[in-house]
Parts: sequence; C-alpha cells; structure tokens
Amino acid sequence: MNSELTTGQRLHKAFLRARIPASILMGASILLLAYPTLNSWLIGLAVIALGESLRIWASGHIHKSAEVTQTGPYAMCRHPLYLGHFIIATGFCIAANSLLAYIIVSISFFIVYVPTWKNEEKNLIALFGDTYREFMATRFAILPRWSAQMFSGEFSWAMVKQHREWNHLFGLAAGAAGMIALGVLRHSW
Repeated sequence: MNSELTTGQRLHKAFLRARIPASILMGASILLLAYPTLNSWLIGLAVIALGESLRIWASGHIHKSAEVTQTGPYAMCRHPLYLGHFIIATGFCIAANSLLAYIIVSISFFIVYVPTWKNEEKNLIALFGDTYREFMATRFAILPRWSAQMFSGEFSWAMVKQHREWNHLFGLAAGAAGMIALGVLRHSW
C-alpha cells in the first residue's frame, strides 16, 4: 500500500507523524540554548500569555467537523490555534533570551505545521466544499487581519474544556517553571 503513495504523500505522512517529536525537539532546543534574564523571562511570559489567550479564545469558538467557524479569532485567520502555538513558542524563545533558539523553532514550526494545516484544509474542503474554499479565500493561514466578525459568535468555556486546552496550560506551566529553574541555576537572574 505504501508503494502506491507518491514521494510527496510519503513525506507529508512523515511530517504529520513528526509533529509531537518535533514539538519536543523545539522545546528541548529552547531549554538547551536558554540563558534567561529576569527581563527576558518577564517579556517572554507576557508573549506566552498572549499566545495562550489566543488559543483559549479559538478553542472556545471552534466546533470541529460541525461547521466552518468564522467568528472570534477565526474571523482574523484560518488557523488561530497554530498562530497561538507559534506566539507561545516565540515567547519561550524570548524568555530563553536566545535568537538561535528562535531561528531553530521558527524553521521547525513551519516545516512541521504547514503540512499539518494543509492536510487539515484538504479534509475540511472534503467535508464543507465551497464554504471552506470561500473561507480560505478571505483569510490568510496564520497572518491575522482585522475583522469586525472577530467580536461576533459565542465563546464557550465548555468548548475550551472539550478541546482539552487545560492540558496545554499544564505544559506551559511546566515550561515556565523550567525556565525559572534555568535562570536560577545559570545565575542569569
């Protein structure tokens, strides 16, 4: 069956499988290259909070596989959850005070997540057809743009819980604690 797949399809499947290990590798590169200062940590923490706020906002609006969500942050871009993830990763790189970590994380993010959202879009086109095509035509993937629709729609904490965004918060807390420990251990505070 694998022999029937094109090289591009095999690479795409490999990227999809690599998402979790790549995220771990991105986190490890941040920690290994980190030399946090109190100022870098505080600024990074604010950026991390911004990214997680975006993820929570998106999680409270999206109704996966039920509709093409076009309100809340989905009025600004097609993939606000991935944008939030990238903002969080950027915040950790700022907290780490490491430009090299930011370069590694940025390259890794786009290598892994672009194929992921392309695959999701293919599935959403199959599910919603022209409605999703029109949605794609009016929004960038992760580059946000202003839209009055972002203030429309219903936000639901139950949806945030259903999408298990709390698990993400625990991971962020662990990462923040690790960054504090590094700052103390490396005497960079």
